[in-house]
Amino acid sequence: MPMLKVLAATDRTQGQRPTDLHSATTGELVELTTTCDRDRDNPDGSCGCARAFTGLTSGKATTTAEVVERDLTVEQHTAALHDSLRRAGWNDNPNLATHAGECAAQIRALAAAWPTGTVIERRGNRFTVRAEKAHPTR
Repeated sequence: MPMLKVLAATDRTQGQRPTDLHSATTGELVELTTTCDRDRDNPDGSCGCARAFTGLTSGKATTTAEVVERDLTVEQHTAALHDSLRRAGWNDNPNLATHAGECAAQIRALAAAWPTGTVIERRGNRFTVRAEKAHPTR
C-alpha cells in the first residue's frame, strides 16, 4: 500500500504561543477544527477553534500538527474523517460524505506542501511552519 502524507497531532513546539493547547493524542490523525463565528477573525480567541486541529480518534484539540506518512489509501483517510464527524454528532447523510471527502483532501493538500516531519500551526485560514523536520541526535 502506498504511503499517504497526512497530518497528525504533535506536542513538538507546544508552548511557543501562550494560547497553545494539546489535548489530542500525540500521533493521531487530525482534521481542521470547524471555526465558530466568534473566533473566525481571532485565532487567539477564547474558543480556540481558529487555531486548532482536532484528533480523529480522541475528538480533542491541538494547536500543532506534524506532516507524517501513513500506510493509508485516500479512501481509508476519507473514511476515518467521515467516521470522526459521525461520532462527533454530525448528521450522517450524503452531504456529510461529501464534506468529509473535501476536508480529507484539504488535509492531504496541506501535508503535501511540506516535507515529512514538519510541524505546522494554524492561524485561522493560514498555516505556517513552526519547526522543520526533526533530525535524529547522535
